[in-house]
Amino acid sequence: MKNFLIADSENLHIIGLKYTLKKFVKKASLTLVNSKDQLLSHLERNKVECLIIDPNNIFLFYEDDFRQLRANFPDCKIIILSYFKNKQNVNTFLQERIDGFISKDCQEQTIFDALYKIENGERYLCPKTLNSLIDVLVVPPSDVNEKLTFREHEILQQIAKGSDGKSIASLFFISIHTFRTHRKNIMKKTGRHTTPELILYAIDNKMI
Repeated sequence: MKNFLIADSENLHIIGLKYTLKKFVKKASLTLVNSKDQLLSHLERNKVECLIIDPNNIFLFYEDDFRQLRANFPDCKIIILSYFKNKQNVNTFLQERIDGFISKDCQEQTIFDALYKIENGERYLCPKTLNSLIDVLVVPPSDVNEKLTFREHEILQQIAKGSDGKSIASLFFISIHTFRTHRKNIMKKTGRHTTPELILYAIDNKMI
């Protein structure tokens, strides 16, 4: 892989990543974008072998957008390079067939290992991401929460903490429409019809 697209807006990390890629890949071609529109435009007009993206730092980029990237650019390798704030995101990224997951506080050698394995047809999870994945696969033990999916459980916790819809959607990298669908399903499963009732449900069941 020689043609890289870096999608990020965190300058210090971009400088370090560019240095690392040039050190590891001879004659590497590096392009930087910091918005969703720039990202899609460049992919449509240029051949990109590897996209390295921090979805937290791309304005209006949601986890749903990875599905579009996979469908429209199937030959492009995708590596997530980010701080994973929500462990459920790792599970979602796996479902979208992302090629690599690397924590931003990893060592330089981790980047080398990831590129080597991905170029040879493997998928790569850095140790910190792997630990997050293990936690994602653990279902909440409380019986009262068995009817809620892990994502619904996480969203209900945020609702109970007073977060609004836009904040929760941004937190989990989903669109506001997807959030509303989750909230509707949560209300149906819990038998609650208003936000205050959901908050009381969460408190009663010790979810916060």
